[in-house]
Amino acid sequence: MKRLQVYLPEELLNDLRLYAQSRGIPLAEALREAGREFSSKLEIRKKIKQAKTDKKKMQNNPFLSMIGMLGKGPTDASSTVDDIYDDP
Repeated sequence: MKRLQVYLPEELLNDLRLYAQSRGIPLAEALREAGREFSSKLEIRKKIKQAKTDKKKMQNNPFLSMIGMLGKGPTDASSTVDDIYDDP
């Protein structure tokens, strides 16, 4: 299991806490149940399957695997581009 920090709207959090208390389970377990129920919906399963396929295609593409190889460029390029390419 992985630890996760999330921000929830107060009303949703209160509802989840009430649900967990009514079942006598920890809030974390109520969140896991909600996640399992959500991800078992047919529409969501299709989206997850497509995302996995897309991710696999990207991993097998040698050009996409080069993304990030050169590291970071200048962070202020948009404001200094004229200084670099301006004709003297």
